Amino acid sequence: MRSKLTTLLTVIGAVTVLVLAANTVALATTGKAILAGKINTASKMTSITRTTPGTGLQVKTKSTANAPLAVNGKGKVVNLNADRVDGLDSSQLKTTSWVWTTAIDSATSSTNIAIPLPAGNYLLDYSAYLAGTSSGYAACYFFRNTGSGTTYFAENRVAPGSVSAGLTGSGIVRLPAGTTVALHCEATNNFSTLPSEPIQIAATRIDTLNPAATLPHTRLAGRSSK
Repeated sequence: MRSKLTTLLTVIGAVTVLVLAANTVALATTGKAILAGKINTASKMTSITRTTPGTGLQVKTKSTANAPLAVNGKGKVVNLNADRVDGLDSSQLKTTSWVWTTAIDSATSSTNIAIPLPAGNYLLDYSAYLAGTSSGYAACYFFRNTGSGTTYFAENRVAPGSVSAGLTGSGIVRLPAGTTVALHCEATNNFSTLPSEPIQIAATRIDTLNPAATLPHTRLAGRSSK
């Protein structure tokens, strides 16, 4: 009797092991349920479709410092809408540009054009044709006022001669909160702009600037003319 009971228990145990093994394999094969906490493999794509409005899949980690997903592919994910990339908000990844035009109808010897920009880093450009500056000098430049001092950049100064001056310039400027920036143009003679050539100012937002060391320069001896 004892021998028969032992044999029966052995058979039951073997069947149980086979059933559990079969179930474990089924959970990890194509067309079966996904086994949590285990590596699952499949020969076809796994798709999740929510039939009501709302999020289709939510993935959370114990710590917000942990990555919720890990991938090994470098292919493009169509229609992926990411809020942050490398810790930057999506709005910071956009290259935003502003362009203004200003006409000077009444001749003047100088003008200041305020540039309405929020705080940030910018590449500024201007182009100006100052009609009437056919003698003396003409100049344009950006100037930034921080409240404690003024800095100047992108200056272009010429002696027009017999024709009016065409001036262009560009420079990078940091605008902390409360800082103003403007374009200044002046000339010996009064000037205006032509209807077809107003003063143009462009600003392109640059959110990341990498400070570099000062470039060395070498004083060169004067070169005699031949």
